[in-house]
Amino acid sequence: MESDFEPAYLLHARPYRDTQLIIECFSREHGRLAAVARGVKGGGKRARELAAALQPFQLLEIRWRGHGELKTLVDVESRQPLRLAGNSLFCALYVNEITLRALHRLDAHPLLWSGYETALKTMADCSAKDNEALQVILRRYELQLLAELGYGLDFYHDTASGAPIAAQARYKLSNDGGFYQVPAADQGYLGADLLALAQALEQSATLDQSKLRDLKRICRQALVPLVGAAPFKSRALFTR
Repeated sequence: MESDFEPAYLLHARPYRDTQLIIECFSREHGRLAAVARGVKGGGKRARELAAALQPFQLLEIRWRGHGELKTLVDVESRQPLRLAGNSLFCALYVNEITLRALHRLDAHPLLWSGYETALKTMADCSAKDNEALQVILRRYELQLLAELGYGLDFYHDTASGAPIAAQARYKLSNDGGFYQVPAADQGYLGADLLALAQALEQSATLDQSKLRDLKRICRQALVPLVGAAPFKSRALFTR
């Protein structure tokens, strides 16, 4: 089986044998796709062209063949790369890492693919020092990732009882991604804060520092079933 050209972004690449790479791409029609790229290392023109094309954060058109989970890359064409630097680059690396860890191979998610592309382009348009805007982009992508994989968060209902979230009650996030009420003495999210956060997200309103902190904690906990608890390499870059 040989595919037609389809849009994709490179998520990760690692050396394989002497002149080859195993690449992991996020393709629009087939989701996460792994392929062997042959002849990438060497001094020839074709090797230089392949090495230049197989870079993250640029739209690729890839063609591959094979019936198993690991394909063989037949051809690749690259478009204009996005220009990312500083924290924008670190955030984009995190988006690649979380996408790679969350998705199963050959499981198509065209809406998430569009969200991924939008996240990268929006980060490229951000100032590398605009950390608040970058954090909002990351949280929105994480929420879309959760929703696409069946772990969408409901900020309006108690997952245990089905009752509406009460403004004065306290809630914690369960392992299945729902909020459940806890005694008032327990430390948890105030219902009013959850409702305000949900409304701000729906209306694309500005998220203040308090809302961003809460949303980061919520997303990080909700993502564990999908990506595991192992540290992200890209997160370490923010501390350097």
